[in-house]
Amino acid sequence: MFQEKALAILKAGKNVFLTGSAGAGKTYTLNQFITYLKDHKVPVAVTASTGIAATHMNGTTIHSWSGIGIKNQLTHENLKSLATKQYLTKNIRGTHILIIDEISMLHRNQLDMINQVLKYIRNSAKPFGGMQVVFAGDFFQLPPVSREQEPSRDKFAFMSKAWVEAAPTVCYLTEQFRQTRNELNTILNQIRGNEVDESAVQLLQETRYNEHTIEPTKLYSHNADVDSMNEQELKALEAEEEIFFATKKGNEKMLAGFTKSLIVQEKLVVKKGAKVMFLKNDHERGIMNGTLGIVVDFKKDPEEEGPFPLVQLMDKRKVLAMPEVWSINNEKGTPLVSFEQVPLRLAWAITVHKSQGMTLEAAEVDLAKAFEPGQGYVALSRLKELEGLRLLGINRMAIEVDPLAYKADQRFQELSGDIDQLLEEDFKPEWEKHILASGGTTDEKELKKYRTKREAKEKKQNTFEVTKEMVAAGKTLKEIADDRGMAHSTIQGHILKISEKWPDVNIDIYRPEDVLMKRIAKAYKKHDTGDEDKYSGDGRLKSVYIFNELDKKVDYGTIKLAYAYLDI
Repeated sequence: MFQEKALAILKAGKNVFLTGSAGAGKTYTLNQFITYLKDHKVPVAVTASTGIAATHMNGTTIHSWSGIGIKNQLTHENLKSLATKQYLTKNIRGTHILIIDEISMLHRNQLDMINQVLKYIRNSAKPFGGMQVVFAGDFFQLPPVSREQEPSRDKFAFMSKAWVEAAPTVCYLTEQFRQTRNELNTILNQIRGNEVDESAVQLLQETRYNEHTIEPTKLYSHNADVDSMNEQELKALEAEEEIFFATKKGNEKMLAGFTKSLIVQEKLVVKKGAKVMFLKNDHERGIMNGTLGIVVDFKKDPEEEGPFPLVQLMDKRKVLAMPEVWSINNEKGTPLVSFEQVPLRLAWAITVHKSQGMTLEAAEVDLAKAFEPGQGYVALSRLKELEGLRLLGINRMAIEVDPLAYKADQRFQELSGDIDQLLEEDFKPEWEKHILASGGTTDEKELKKYRTKREAKEKKQNTFEVTKEMVAAGKTLKEIADDRGMAHSTIQGHILKISEKWPDVNIDIYRPEDVLMKRIAKAYKKHDTGDEDKYSGDGRLKSVYIFNELDKKVDYGTIKLAYAYLDI
C-alpha cells in the first residue's frame, strides 16, 4: 500500500495498524495525518511506547498520557483513583484520536490496561472508549522489554484483547525510502520472510566499506561494549576536552524519567578529532538522526553564541552543531518538560537498541552476541546500502525473526492487500464526517478565525521581545509597565518568559527580596509532590498553591516573578 492510500483510510476515521518495513515512511505518514487533524482543530494525542520514540513524534509516552505508568495490572481502586485526576480525565475525555507509535515495544498487558482506562474514564463500553486509535510500528523491530522470559503470545500487543476489540484496518506500506532496490533491501526482505540463505550470509560478511571515508560506527548488542569503546577512543585523542551541559526545564520528577529515556546526554564531552553522530533530523541542512561526522573545530554561530562543535560530514561539508530541544508536550503542544543540548553523541559505538529510528551511512556491526530475534534486522535496516556495512560477526539468532511475528506479518500483508483493492475516492465521503464527529471543523470562516487566533498568539510572543529590550536597558518594573501601558503583574510574567527564552539577559534587579524568596521556595517544595493536577502546562506548580500557602498575602505576579529565580 502507498502512503496516500493509508492517509485516506486514516482520514476516514478507521482504527488503523500502520506498518511496513524499516524505511517505508510510517513516521512521515503519521506526521501528515497529525498535521491534517491539527489544521482542522481535531484534538489528537500523539504518544509512543518509549521516550525516545515519543521525542521523534514531538509527543509523550503512552504510559504517562494514559496514567498507567509502570503498573502491570489495574484494580478497580486504581481506576477510581485515576478518574479523580482532573488533568488526566480532561485530556482523555477531550481527545478523539489516539496515536501510539512503536507499538511493537508495548506489552499486550499495557495495551489492555490503556483500553481499560479509556473505557472507564470516558464511560463507554466501546473499544478505547470510542476513540479512533492508530497503532504504528513493525513487529520485526525490537519486542517489549520484559524482566522474565515470556513466550511471544504473552507479550506482543496484537495478541491483546484490546487489539481484537479495536479490529484495526491494516495499512502495510510497501514503498521503500531508506534502502533502494539493492542487495541490502533484498536481504532485509529475506529476513522478514524467514528465508535467509547461505549466499545472503556470505554477502553480508564480505567487506565492502570504503576505507577512505569516516570509520563506521560500531553497533553492539550490549551497553558495556559501547561505553568502553567510546571512552577508550576519546581518551586516545590529544586535544583538549570541551564540555556541554544540558539545560533542563519542567517538573523534576517528570524530568527524571524523561532524561533517562533520551539518547542525548546531560553531559557531552568531545574533542577535536572526535567521531560524532547527530541525534536530530535537520532537513534544511541535509542532516538525519544518525548522520556521522568528525569534530574539526569549535566556533560561534552568527549571533555570537557558543562556541559549538563544527562537524565535518562524510560528504566533506562542515556544519555547526547548534543546541536542539527535546520535549514532552501536552495536548496543546506546550512543553511539560524540556531538555536542550548539542544534538551529538560519541559515535565510535552505539547499541542496536538505541539505533532504532536512525539512518546510518556506515556501520561496523557485531552480531555475534545477538540475544533476541529482531536485533540483526534492526541493526542492518539502519543502513542505506551494503556498501556502508562492515560485519564483524554474526550468529543464527541475529538473522532470525520471531515465529509468531512472522506468521502475524504474513496475515497483516494479506489484510492490507484486501483493503488496498479499494480506491482513495472510496474513503473521501467519510473525511468531513469524521472531522465533525471528532470535534473539529471544516467551516472556512471558523478555521480562518482559528488561524487568526493562532497568529495573534504568535504575535503576542513577540511582545516579550519588546519587554526584553527594556529589561536589557535596565529599566525598572514601574518604568516598563508605564511605558508599555501594561499591568505590573503582566510585566512580571514577561520577565519569567524572558528568563526561559533568553537566559543570558540579566534580570537580577527584579529579584524579590531574599526573605520572600525563601518563603516562596519553602511553599513550592511543600506542594511539589509530582501530582500532575497541580502543575501548569509549562511543568511548574500552579501559583494558586503558593498563593494560598502564603495566606493570600503575596500577589500572583510576584509569585510568577519569583519562579524566574527558583531552581525548579
